[in-house]
Amino acid sequence: MTYGTNSGLMNDLIETLRKLGMTDYEAKAMAAITKVGSGTAADIHVLSGIPRSAVYGVLTKLNEKGIIEVQHTKPMKFRAVSPARAFEKLKDDYEAESQKALEMMDNIYRTYEADLKEEIVWTINGVKNVNERMIKMIENAKSEIIFAASYPSFHKIIETYPILNKVKQAIQNSLKKGVTVKITGNTHKDASIIANELPGAEIRTYSSKIKTTPINGGIVVIDDSEVLIAIIRDENGKEDLTAIWSNGKEVISIFKHFAEAEWRACILPK
Repeated sequence: MTYGTNSGLMNDLIETLRKLGMTDYEAKAMAAITKVGSGTAADIHVLSGIPRSAVYGVLTKLNEKGIIEVQHTKPMKFRAVSPARAFEKLKDDYEAESQKALEMMDNIYRTYEADLKEEIVWTINGVKNVNERMIKMIENAKSEIIFAASYPSFHKIIETYPILNKVKQAIQNSLKKGVTVKITGNTHKDASIIANELPGAEIRTYSSKIKTTPINGGIVVIDDSEVLIAIIRDENGKEDLTAIWSNGKEVISIFKHFAEAEWRACILPK
C-alpha cells in the first residue's frame, strides 16, 4: 500500500472506516479514492494494495453503498463523493444496521426469556444467596406475603443468621405499603416477639395439640407469583440454608395450599 507522506493519516482513516462497518478492502479502496479524487480500478489496485482480482468487486460495493460514483468512461473511473455526504450515508447505514441488530437481539432475548420462565424451579445455596432472593421476593409483593416458618420461628432464624435482618427490614417496608403479612410461630412467646418486631403483621402460633413441626425450615409465598421453600441443613455441625424457589403456577399452588393450611391450623396468640 503506497499512501506516501500521509500514510499515518490514511491508516487512521482506514481503521475508522472499518469501525463504521466497512470490510478491510472497502476501507482501503475508500481511502485510496479519497486521496486521488478519481481513478480506474487499476489505479486503486496500485494505491491500496487490494488484489487486482478483488478491486472491481470492492468498488462496485462502495458504489452500491452510495459513497463513490462511477464515471462511465473507457476505462471506467471511480470518484469519491464529498466526505460530508459519504459519512452521512455511512452514519445512516450504521444506525439502520444498529437498529436492525437491536431488534434481532431483542427478539432472541424475548424468546430466551420465555424459555427461561419454563424453567420454573431453581435451587439456591447459602445464607447470603437465600437472603438476597427473599428480599427481592418481598420487594415484588403486591398484596400478600405468607411466612410459614415452621421451625425455627421467624425471629430465631434471624438470630441464627443475622444477615436475614435485611429480610425483616424488607417486610417492614412492605407493611408500610399496605401488603398483608402473615407469619406463623411455634409458641405464644415467639408470636409476641415477632409482633413487636413487625407491628402490623398478622401472627399466629401452633395449637398446643401440635407436638412436632413438619419441616426444619419454612415456606415463603408471595401473592400467587413466587414461592421459596427454605431448608436448614446441618453439615459438620454447622447449619446452613438451602432453598428451592419457583414462579411456576403449579408449584406455587401446591405450597400456597400447605402454607394456608398451616395458617388455618394455627391459633391467635393469647
